[in-house]
Amino acid sequence: MSDSPVFESGHLVPVVTYLLILGVLSGLTLISTGESPSPILGMAWGVFLILVGLAALTVEGVSPRTHLPSTRSLVPVLGVLITFWALYNLVAYGLALSGVTGFDIASSRVVAHPLPYLAALGSSLVFTAIPEELVFRAYLQSKAVALTEGNVRRAVAIGVAVGAFLFAFFHLPRWFLMSNHGIGPALAGHLLGLTLAGLAYGLVYAVTRNLWLVALFHATMNQPPFLLTIQIPSNLHFLVGLVEYAAIVLFVLVIVSLTESAGISVTPARQEASQASD
Repeated sequence: MSDSPVFESGHLVPVVTYLLILGVLSGLTLISTGESPSPILGMAWGVFLILVGLAALTVEGVSPRTHLPSTRSLVPVLGVLITFWALYNLVAYGLALSGVTGFDIASSRVVAHPLPYLAALGSSLVFTAIPEELVFRAYLQSKAVALTEGNVRRAVAIGVAVGAFLFAFFHLPRWFLMSNHGIGPALAGHLLGLTLAGLAYGLVYAVTRNLWLVALFHATMNQPPFLLTIQIPSNLHFLVGLVEYAAIVLFVLVIVSLTESAGISVTPARQEASQASD
């Protein structure tokens, strides 16, 4: 796992940062109509999150550039992402041929309408995934790791867990204020699913320290590039999500192991070393 940055402040900055985000988000959900914010409000929120994340890192004495991997890493990152989703679609195709419920060989909306899909994916990446991963993984998770004393693996595990829980509870204002849902089994399932996602993204970030990779996984999980029709029954959503996120983590671990042994990697440390030797 890559070395964590050195933060200069204590607990106050991350606490204030998180409460500020929750406060502003709650205010935005109150003035929004319907279950989804307007495109303009969504874009403004994404920009706000980026500014807050960069400001928090700056106050902590950490250069934001340390969290922005080299553009040279985009090539292997895209290779990892494309390979993962190609394998996913291959497995889904096999399940469809086997007659498994929820999988159909009919072409998906992604295939039928590629341009609207790419627009939705780009919006999700720029205004949701990158801002959220900058705040929750690059800052809050890294900060939690830095604040945890003792064994490095223990510190990383705690940091990943803290980032995942904060990520899950970050979605509560929308659950209560925008969607008008209440407390019950549905809320527990919602939080569990978000925590699972946060754990997967956190582990990917802990292993690679590559913001582009984790943000692209985040965006494509929000807007999956399915090539065939997939409609998972509601009672299987959590189980399928568990398999999906476990597959992402395992796939990244295997790729990092294989590429580092070949001298190529998606991790910033390896990229910088490669640049220095050129």
